[in-house]
Amino acid sequence: MQIPSQSALSDIYGTTSSIELVTIGPELPGSTDLIADLAKSRNIRVSLGHSAATYATGHAALNSGATCLTHVFNAMDPLHHRSPGLAGLIALPSSSSSEEANGNERAKAKVNPEPPYYSIIADGIHLHPSTLTLAFRSHPQKCILITDSVELAGLPDGLHQGNAQIPHQQRKLGNRVTIEGTET
Repeated sequence: MQIPSQSALSDIYGTTSSIELVTIGPELPGSTDLIADLAKSRNIRVSLGHSAATYATGHAALNSGATCLTHVFNAMDPLHHRSPGLAGLIALPSSSSSEEANGNERAKAKVNPEPPYYSIIADGIHLHPSTLTLAFRSHPQKCILITDSVELAGLPDGLHQGNAQIPHQQRKLGNRVTIEGTET
C-alpha cells in the first residue's frame, strides 16, 4: 500500500497517459487532493475500495471526483445500520431527483453527489444472494457485474505455485482458491 501522492503515482506508473481507472482508499492522507487531480485534471476515473473509510469520507471523495466503488462489500468495512461505510454510498439519491425536489442552489452545489457506479462479484461466494439483491435494487443502472477469477480458473484442484502478485502457494478446491494454510 502507498500513501496517495502525485510523486507516488509517477513512481509507480511513470506517465499516466494510459491509465483509465484507479482504486483508492479515500481515508488515506492526501487522497482527496489526488482524487480531484486524477478525475478533473487527468480525466482518470477514480474508484473507492480496499478501504476502511467511513461513509462521510467516501461522500467527500465522491464530491472530489470519485465515481465508482470497487467490489462493494469486499475488502471494505461491512455495512452497519449506524455506520454504513463505503457500501452505504450506493444508496445515495440521484442528484437530479434531489435538485427537482429541492429546486435550490444548495442541491446544485453537490450536497449529494451522484450515486457511484459500483462493482459487485456475483459468484455466490463473495456475496450472499440477499446482499447481492439489496445492492442491485439500490441503483441497478449503476451496477457493474465483475468476476474475481484468478489464473487458477480452469485448472485442476490441488496446490499451485504462487506468482508475482500472490507469492504464496495457493490451494484450489472447486471454485474456491485460498493461500495454503489460510482461509484467505
